[in-house]
Amino acid sequence: MMQRLSTIAIDADIATAPAEWSGEWVQERLVRAYSVERRLPHLRRRPVTNTWPVMAVEFSDIVGRADDDRKERFQSWEYAGSGVTAIDIGLMEAAHDWLRVILGPYPEERLCLSQWATAVAYGRSLRRLLAKRRWPRTTFYRYVGAGAHVVAVELRRQGQPVV
Repeated sequence: MMQRLSTIAIDADIATAPAEWSGEWVQERLVRAYSVERRLPHLRRRPVTNTWPVMAVEFSDIVGRADDDRKERFQSWEYAGSGVTAIDIGLMEAAHDWLRVILGPYPEERLCLSQWATAVAYGRSLRRLLAKRRWPRTTFYRYVGAGAHVVAVELRRQGQPVV
């Protein structure tokens, strides 16, 4: 079943992996990769306004502190509640490698597919993106589909397991 390109579900619980790589599944995985990137803590940091270096607080630093202070430190750590696991990061890096390695010889497909996946994962307007870049809609979606198809064919050729 083919979904509209602009409405692919980001939630990992909705879609299950198909038997073999397809363009639609590559698109789904790229949207998931950019949604993991969106949830990474470094993107939520505010710009530093002073010149002092940031202090990294480690577990051994808070062992001897009072219970209230220890609890406050545990809750304030950057990675607390981000919802990103090492598996998610590994899958994200693999999907980004597809764009860099597999679509390297196809710059238009690479650009359109990455811009599309970013817009869907971050909830940005594709219409605004296309208008800003002055890209024709049909050509843009043709490049998105072609790029996803090239990646799927290469992953099938390499015998990569569908995840």
